[in-house]
Amino acid sequence: MPKDPISKFLKENTKYSKNKDDLIDIHVGNPLNRIVELLEDIKRQKAFSFTLKGSLGIMGVFLTLSVFGIFGGGKILCDRGSQSQIGIIRVLNIQDSIPSQIPLLDPFLDYFAPRQKIKRAVLIRNDSSVVRLPYVRNLDFKEYVDLPLIATGNYDSCGQTLTLEDKEGIEFFNSE
Repeated sequence: MPKDPISKFLKENTKYSKNKDDLIDIHVGNPLNRIVELLEDIKRQKAFSFTLKGSLGIMGVFLTLSVFGIFGGGKILCDRGSQSQIGIIRVLNIQDSIPSQIPLLDPFLDYFAPRQKIKRAVLIRNDSSVVRLPYVRNLDFKEYVDLPLIATGNYDSCGQTLTLEDKEGIEFFNSE
């Protein structure tokens, strides 16, 4: 059986029969019909398209926004990255707990060994806005209290936190 389309086309549209004793048998088919069928076969094999229709009512919009907000979709708009902030460090009287290194086991670890408490450190900027400075293992913020300085670290504008990595993230600021 011929495999190429032209041989297949000729074999299907021409007939030769040894059983009949006809002198001439001419059969003329419609070649345009066969060409259209071939083009449709090619189109079906190589093309893939789909459509999706739907409508979303007012309650659906409300539900979508609620789910988006619950799973933290609003944090996409937060300014993040390594930034420098100028201000004065203050250590507050309120106690913060040191974050655990193993987040999934926190409840079990807290039961057997409660977390150590430390005083919260904040950076007060020149415009009187406050940025929280989370606990850093090898950095004591008490050394820098009431000194003008530049703190550089990973900043999260949604949580208003500036996470410093070590002492190199703090430099004294001279406003002169």
